Amino acid sequence: MAAEARVTTIWKNQKLFVSLALLAMAGWFFVDGKVVWPRSNERWKAHDQFEKEKRLGEWPAYAADHGWKEEPPEKYYDAEQIFMQFMIATMLGLIGGATLIYWSNQRNRILRLDGETIHTPAGLAVPLTAVTGLGLKRWESKGLATVRYEFDGRKGEFVLDDYKFDRDPTHEIMKEIEGHLVTRNAGEATRPA
Repeated sequence: MAAEARVTTIWKNQKLFVSLALLAMAGWFFVDGKVVWPRSNERWKAHDQFEKEKRLGEWPAYAADHGWKEEPPEKYYDAEQIFMQFMIATMLGLIGGATLIYWSNQRNRILRLDGETIHTPAGLAVPLTAVTGLGLKRWESKGLATVRYEFDGRKGEFVLDDYKFDRDPTHEIMKEIEGHLVTRNAGEATRPA
């Protein structure tokens, strides 16, 4: 039997949206810390100076000359608050960048079964005879199964995910793996000791 499951469009769009949203938020925090808050502080300081000198009557004209709103900012942002904007921007940028890299590496992956070989999403060819077990705890509720294998002296596992990959082909591959394990286990049980 042959089956091929590609990464679904909804999965690709969802992960791309998340990474771009995180990067946009990082940009927002960076612009606040680098441009918006320092400009707001400049306006706040100027208004405070006019207030201390009891020249608030001159403030509207001064604000207009500088292209500022007439009402003063609500607060002054101290260095610690501005530094925190950069920290949040950095954190969101790193997470967004990592998510974008993950999306880029995953979006063209394929899960394929051809004959007696499973081609994992990472591109590894695993013979069905090398499959040693299935973790099915989350298969019914979430469509996630862990396929364990052992060949060429190494053990490994990969995940079948019917949300990330096309559902019907993923379920066909799952049935084929299950059938192979049942047949193999039945044959081992009937062998004389």
